[in-house]
Amino acid sequence: MLPLRKLFTRSADLRTFGFGLIWSTLGTVAVRLTPLITTVLISHWFGIESVGKFAVTYGTLMSASMLAATGVSLMATRNIAAFAKTEPDTAGRLAGMAVLLAGGTGVALALAIYVFSDEIAGRILKQPGLAFYLRVISPIIAISALNNVQTAILRGLQEFRTTARLDMIMGILMIGSVPAGLYLYGLTGGFAALGFAYLAGCMITTPAMLHGLRSRGIRFSFSGSLSQWPMITRYAIPALLASLLYEPVNWICTTIIVNKPDGLEQVGLYFIAMQLETLLLFAPQIVVQVLIPMLSSGFGEKDSRRVRNILAMSIGANLAIAIGFVAVMMLFGDWFLLLFKLDPARDWPIFMIVVLAAAMIACALPLGQVPVSSGYMWTGLSITGGWAATFIIGTWLFQDQGAKGIVIARAIAWGLQTLVYIGFTHFAISRTTSHSKEASS
Repeated sequence: MLPLRKLFTRSADLRTFGFGLIWSTLGTVAVRLTPLITTVLISHWFGIESVGKFAVTYGTLMSASMLAATGVSLMATRNIAAFAKTEPDTAGRLAGMAVLLAGGTGVALALAIYVFSDEIAGRILKQPGLAFYLRVISPIIAISALNNVQTAILRGLQEFRTTARLDMIMGILMIGSVPAGLYLYGLTGGFAALGFAYLAGCMITTPAMLHGLRSRGIRFSFSGSLSQWPMITRYAIPALLASLLYEPVNWICTTIIVNKPDGLEQVGLYFIAMQLETLLLFAPQIVVQVLIPMLSSGFGEKDSRRVRNILAMSIGANLAIAIGFVAVMMLFGDWFLLLFKLDPARDWPIFMIVVLAAAMIACALPLGQVPVSSGYMWTGLSITGGWAATFIIGTWLFQDQGAKGIVIARAIAWGLQTLVYIGFTHFAISRTTSHSKEASS
């Protein structure tokens, strides 16, 4: 067996995966810590009901931002990775189209949230007092969408070191400004500070993105960008529809819960549970960020052996991480609950479900990128649609259990989706093997 150092030196994929994982981890920690720190501060300074207000408003921001940018971002990452070397002009037009679409969609959604804030808060959420906060976060939607697609372009170029540095700057801005805004002006100040951090991050990311493209001989261009429209119908539209079935589905499920008599408290408890899931999954999701361009290259080259090796590396890394965080939470879970002024005896079952579900999700995340990377975007959308339907129906059935009901529904949905991903991955790799044999003959 080769020594680890020689194996690492010889394997280009292992090197790319390893260094990408390290840099992406460093960059993501600070950004992911901000909602966690913010939730701790709100629970201590303002109480669990204010956590619920923050959760619903922040969830609206994330849902709208993902709706504006996720489909376009996945299209940009996947196709810029595929065309950067072989067709740099196409890659440049794809980057221009991605920025145009994300920016335009973000502005449209921001205006819609601002104009209809009273109707959303009063009629849908049954919480009229949230209308003001919805207006405060509406401009952040457009800025966040633009920032997300810029970062996606850099990931398509496999500029993991650059994205890590940008994420660290963004994290420092968030961690420094959001708590200060909360302390001085409450939730309004916290959201305003968040908007400042996103705006500063967007201004810093723009020159980094342009430099990354130029360094690979790619000219960023709006001219002729809409000629790449087939990429929208093949990749961005199904990815966009899939994004409709993730964060917005969470928003729908929290809306079901928030309409109950103690709805804000239950949503606050669920939001804290999701902060735990975010904390546990931040490293596995970084693995996925590194994985997408590598898998796209493997499927593009119809190299099934490379695809298997990349998936094995990513699933192995996530499995090790999952075992670690389950062990840590079993030992120190009570401390986490006390951090948020929760009662371990009452609330531990909810968080235990979240921990075990997060372990399952961690191992399934790499398989979830196979439809995107192999070009079966519409199949991936169908799988996601099944997850969404299961989650919403389960939440409706278990709504009387509040936060516990929604985490049970979420765990069931992810379990079924994981089984489907396993079957589809086997199919996609088999198809790649057969195409490779046909090409060689």
